[in-house]
Amino acid sequence: MFINGAEIDPGAGYPRVRLVARDADLSDPDSGTGISVNKIFNNVTWVAIPGRDEFFRGGLGIDQTLDEDFYKAAIQRATNAGWFKGIGIEDAVMRQRPPGIRPEEFVVRHSIGTDFALNFARTAYCARLPMSRDAIGMVIDYLNGANESAQKSGYTWNMYTNNCSHVAHNALAAAGVWDPKVARGPGAINVARDVLSVARALALSQMSDFSFPANNFVRLYEAGNERPIDDAVAAFRNHDVRRTMNDGWITTGPGALIATFPIHDASRNQLFALGRDPFLFSVPMLWDKADTYRMLTRDAPPIVTDLGANLAHYRDRYRKTLANQRSLEGELGQLNAAESADAFRAFYGRFYELIADGLRRTEARLTEYGRDAS
Repeated sequence: MFINGAEIDPGAGYPRVRLVARDADLSDPDSGTGISVNKIFNNVTWVAIPGRDEFFRGGLGIDQTLDEDFYKAAIQRATNAGWFKGIGIEDAVMRQRPPGIRPEEFVVRHSIGTDFALNFARTAYCARLPMSRDAIGMVIDYLNGANESAQKSGYTWNMYTNNCSHVAHNALAAAGVWDPKVARGPGAINVARDVLSVARALALSQMSDFSFPANNFVRLYEAGNERPIDDAVAAFRNHDVRRTMNDGWITTGPGALIATFPIHDASRNQLFALGRDPFLFSVPMLWDKADTYRMLTRDAPPIVTDLGANLAHYRDRYRKTLANQRSLEGELGQLNAAESADAFRAFYGRFYELIADGLRRTEARLTEYGRDAS
């Protein structure tokens, strides 16, 4: 995951991040910090990489050639920068270190293309989610807590029960984006528990404890674009909407764009070839995410790739919601017997206030966007 609004905390001796200063310029194309989990780490859960350019591109220009010399230079730059300082890895991996290579450099060699310089070796599909400073602070607190825990008791990665996407998912859950997942230890019993969580999720329309990066990508797109903001009763019935509204925001709104950072062009990439799409967990007819994934990665519509089209879409969506607003008494008549009228009365006012505020902000952004584009 990449967090615009976070920076590396240099004083901890192991990876930690903190909020940037309130007056920091977040519009800088290289602002922000990348967070990556690696299965070989044993005393931290994740590493932090400063800036989009190093995290995604490894400092490689689009017109440059990725060859052995550039690859080695990127390793040395990352080693000298100290991004992996204090990170321990599994003994079985460290025993493979050749004589003469520093331990920290050896860790970097096993991390390049995975934890930084992602586009050397892969295409990164990203779903953006605008968040408040307070919400980003909650994400940061969760991530720092995960590394603090690993410093005390170690980190054991598992493909099914505790992988990189569990960390990203639960960091966003800390900000209320969705429900958290249980990250379990290795072993057949824990895998079986995760399988049972799938059955429970399908039966109760909840999330299972299985977690995979491609699924996080689709779910974050859905959180940013498909939650009910067009009708107060539908929003009231969505517990994710209600949870974030308690903190003064709704995840679905303008700016939740899809961005693709492609693998370095094959004509200039002497080291890596394009591979397969990542694994996506999908259940046809019951919980089918495959079509959504293909749409987002192959033919995403302009309203999720172009900021101007996205802002215009949400301006119109907010306007329609307000135009179709029913009276409180009319809305109350839509509730069923099990739903609390008192809770809805409190919800109703906050919901339409947020929609109206979202419209004002979006119209202002559209005006500013038009000035910048002209």
